[in-house]
Amino acid sequence: MDGNFFFVVGIVLVLAAVVLAFFGIRRSDRFPPSRLALVGGTALFAAIVVTTMAFAVVKSQDEQKSRNEELAKEEQQAQPESSGGNQQPAQTTATTGGAAKVQGATGGGETLDVSSPADGGLIYQPNGLSAQPGNVTITYDNPSPVPHSIAVATANGNVLGEVQPFTAGKQSVQLTNLAPGEYTFYCTVPGHREAGMEGTLTVGG
Repeated sequence: MDGNFFFVVGIVLVLAAVVLAFFGIRRSDRFPPSRLALVGGTALFAAIVVTTMAFAVVKSQDEQKSRNEELAKEEQQAQPESSGGNQQPAQTTATTGGAAKVQGATGGGETLDVSSPADGGLIYQPNGLSAQPGNVTITYDNPSPVPHSIAVATANGNVLGEVQPFTAGKQSVQLTNLAPGEYTFYCTVPGHREAGMEGTLTVGG
């Protein structure tokens, strides 16, 4: 059933109305010829109108069903794409245990642990770290439902490594060939660093 059906029915109704009007004007004294003809004509028009409305309802239901099926297919196609995407930034890759490591970094060296409170407080514990020059891995534990991240930068703001904000898990940043000096680690979530969520990494001589 398509739109042509309703178009044809509309034309039939218009023509019938024109014909009836013509005969009614020309033969006003004898039109309708009998009460039975009047009742029959009225019933015919009513039947056409009711049938048209019924077809319209059925067509709308068919279109709604077809639209729902198309939406369901689109959702099924979108789910694999969204579930298969990597939510980590381009410079990180997932590793076993829920950690993330900076690509291109080499293993070895010292490992330092940093965490935040389970209540989502905007602090690092501890906020001061120390290490020897060379390769350093900082493992950050955020047990709270509040998104936090960690980034390490030089004194002039050059970011050496970072992970994107996450909740209830651990992620790691590997830093290679650190020279002696002071570095800053901080949360990249807007407003967190300004609220005091940062610390100092001191690399000894």
